[in-house]
Amino acid sequence: MSDHTNTPKAVVEAYILGTKTRDVALLKTVFADGAKMTGYLGPDLLQDGPEPFYGALEANEVGDDYTAEITALTETDKIASASIVEKNLLGMSFDNHFHLMQLDDGTWRIASKLFRHY
Repeated sequence: MSDHTNTPKAVVEAYILGTKTRDVALLKTVFADGAKMTGYLGPDLLQDGPEPFYGALEANEVGDDYTAEITALTETDKIASASIVEKNLLGMSFDNHFHLMQLDDGTWRIASKLFRHY
């Protein structure tokens, strides 16, 4: 079991690190197969998997002023939810809410991400 997938908190921390460093390979390890990303970028509702997010990170620099804070984390048996606030990600700030699940091998993955840009 990888250290970055052994707990819900480790997964969220890996998401933050992968976003900050634009490490798409790391991000791909924390999202479950078939994961969904849904949310608002300005007035536009986006509904897809994480692939467009990966592409945006690959195409753009993440500035040194990027910050992310875990504001909530709840684990109940094999499911968890987490919230983070990101500031200065590609010039925008986001509220993110994650649903996580524990796989049969004991590792954790993000099943869905709900977000809003502000």
